[in-house]
Amino acid sequence: MLNVRHLEIFRAVVQTGSVSAAGRMLYISQPAVTKTLRLLEGELGLTLFQRVKGRLVCTPEADALMPEVERLFGSVESVRQAALEIRQGVRGRITVASVSALSMSVVAQAVNAFHQLHPQVQFDVRALPTRHVVEYVGTSQVDMGIIDVPTPVATLEVEEICKSEVVCVLHRDHPLARYARLTPEHLADWPIITFADDTFTGFRLREAFRERGVPYDTALVSNSTGTLCAMVQALNAVALVDHFILMTSAFPHLVMRRFSPRIDMQPRFLFSPMRPRSAIVAQFADAIRTAARTAVRRLSRPGKQA
Repeated sequence: MLNVRHLEIFRAVVQTGSVSAAGRMLYISQPAVTKTLRLLEGELGLTLFQRVKGRLVCTPEADALMPEVERLFGSVESVRQAALEIRQGVRGRITVASVSALSMSVVAQAVNAFHQLHPQVQFDVRALPTRHVVEYVGTSQVDMGIIDVPTPVATLEVEEICKSEVVCVLHRDHPLARYARLTPEHLADWPIITFADDTFTGFRLREAFRERGVPYDTALVSNSTGTLCAMVQALNAVALVDHFILMTSAFPHLVMRRFSPRIDMQPRFLFSPMRPRSAIVAQFADAIRTAARTAVRRLSRPGKQA
C-alpha cells in the first residue's frame, strides 16, 4: 500500500524544485527527503527525478503522476476541512424525534433559524407519539428526543427546555377573548376540548375544575394539539392546550389566553447516554431553547396575542 506521507514529500519536491527546499517546507532533513524519494520510486517502480546539470528535474513519469497526486491531496484537504467544519458546528446531520405539537412549532422555528447560519447541516425530524420518542432515544436511533410531559425514564438523560403552562385557545371573535386570563368559572358554559384524562395534563385540568367546584365536561379529547386547535371553530369551543402550536401560521384566527389556576408544562430533551452528543447537536439544542423561551415570553404579553 502506498504511503501517503511519501507522496506528500514527492509533491513538496516537485512544488519547490529541490530536496533542500522540500525539507524546509516539511520540517524534515534533506537526507530524510532523499531516502523517502528512493523508497517511493521502489514502491511505484518508476524513476521520478533525474539530475540534469546539477538540477533535480522531474521525469515524464513524475509529470504524468502529479495530477493524480494533486487529486489525492485535494481529497485529503476536503476531509481536513470537513473535520474542521464538523468540529465548529458548520456541517453535520441532526436527527430528532419530537412530539408533533413541538415538531410543528418550536423545532420548526429552531430549524429555520439554525439553517440560516448553518446551511450545510442536514436534519431528520420525526414527529411521533411520546412513547415512540422515548423508544427512539432509548435505542439510539436519534440524537435527541423532545417531549412535553413528564416521562421518568431512568436510562435516559433528561434536560428541561423551558417552563410553560396550559393556555386557553379560542377564536379571536369568541366572547371570552376579551379577557386576558380565564378560569374554570369562565369556561363553565362553553364546550371544552383538551387532552384525555389518562394524560398528565388532562388529569391536572380535571383536578383544577374539581377544586373550584365547576363541572368538567369535555366535548372532545385528543392527543394532538393540532387536532384540538383545528376543532376550536367547528365546535365553538375553548381548547386547553400548550401554546406552542400558535407559533405557526396554521391557525391565524385563533388567540390564546392564560388559564388560572396555572398548570405547568415543561418541555424537555431526552438524550441517550449511549450516543455521544456532537458539537452541532449541542448547538441545535441551544437553538431549540431559544425558540421555546421566545414563545414563553410571548405568552407573558397577552396584548400581543389578539
